[in-house]
Amino acid sequence: MNEYYEQISLDDEVGTILKEEILSDFYNKFIVIGENGSVFSNLYLYYSEEIKNFEVYDDDVWVISYPKAGATWTQEMVWMIANDLDFEGAKRPLKERFPFLEMSVLMERKKIYDTGNVAIQVCDASSIEFARQVPRPRFIKTHLPFSLLPQQIQNGTRTPKIVWVIRNPKDTCVSYYHHGTLLMTWRTCLKNFSKVFLAEKCHYGSYWKHLWSYWNKHHLPNLLMVRYEDMKSELPSVIKVVAQFLNKELNEHQIQLLCNHLSFQSMKTNPAVNFEERVARIRSMNLVVKDGDFIRAGIVGKYKEELSPELIKQFNEWISKNIQGTELEREYIFHI
Repeated sequence: MNEYYEQISLDDEVGTILKEEILSDFYNKFIVIGENGSVFSNLYLYYSEEIKNFEVYDDDVWVISYPKAGATWTQEMVWMIANDLDFEGAKRPLKERFPFLEMSVLMERKKIYDTGNVAIQVCDASSIEFARQVPRPRFIKTHLPFSLLPQQIQNGTRTPKIVWVIRNPKDTCVSYYHHGTLLMTWRTCLKNFSKVFLAEKCHYGSYWKHLWSYWNKHHLPNLLMVRYEDMKSELPSVIKVVAQFLNKELNEHQIQLLCNHLSFQSMKTNPAVNFEERVARIRSMNLVVKDGDFIRAGIVGKYKEELSPELIKQFNEWISKNIQGTELEREYIFHI
């Protein structure tokens, strides 16, 4: 483990929220890692070298996003395009077709290992190993910032196709909150989670540092940026752009078929992508704090119904501070 890290203090207001409302038996310590200040449970320390040395192939296709920015939707779109609209193959669970590289960093643990100064637990099966072994061409999802990706991507010795999806931070925060109370045993409220999000101390850390780590690379020919909001407003156009990026051709009929497959109602009722099996398993263990669905609303600007006017003002000031004087000022998603 060569990355610099430090443990997050639990002594201030945000630390108290983390300690009392977010940390649990699944992860009981948060640490800050690397140049982008990414936040993970201490379990990350066990897997960091495995991720760093993960062998990448040029024919890989990666979907990357900050958590709850539209990765699941983008994964299904990318897989369908790359696999010539294989609707039969798409009945297999998305997690098998498109493995989540660092899932083991987030999972329940069974064994205890010692990293030197932090005792941690890890699960038996590594998600990194699973991603390694899926048949090529591989489809891989991650929420890691660019600086924590496998070294072969960082140094450019391998150039897989990367589809990077971004979403406005207010909707991202609200969606992340619902995800955490449904699947991650968070016991917090939206107001308190927003404080953690704005302080950049939620799992994965800073929204902005994550975004900039890819924005500064989005000139690379193997990286395509996709906006969640564009997928909502002009999905056929986005499909065409992604198809071209993946060197695929779709006619208008195929595009319409794919739009139907990717519609909110279709995704919400599709057992291959809606993770209802996982939600049901967590419900059966009485670990769901706030019930709901993995695919929840899919509405741009939904935050207006859930965040208070005071919180929206805080978010707007925070966004303005982080985009002022940069190229991001021209990005409409930050003005929604």
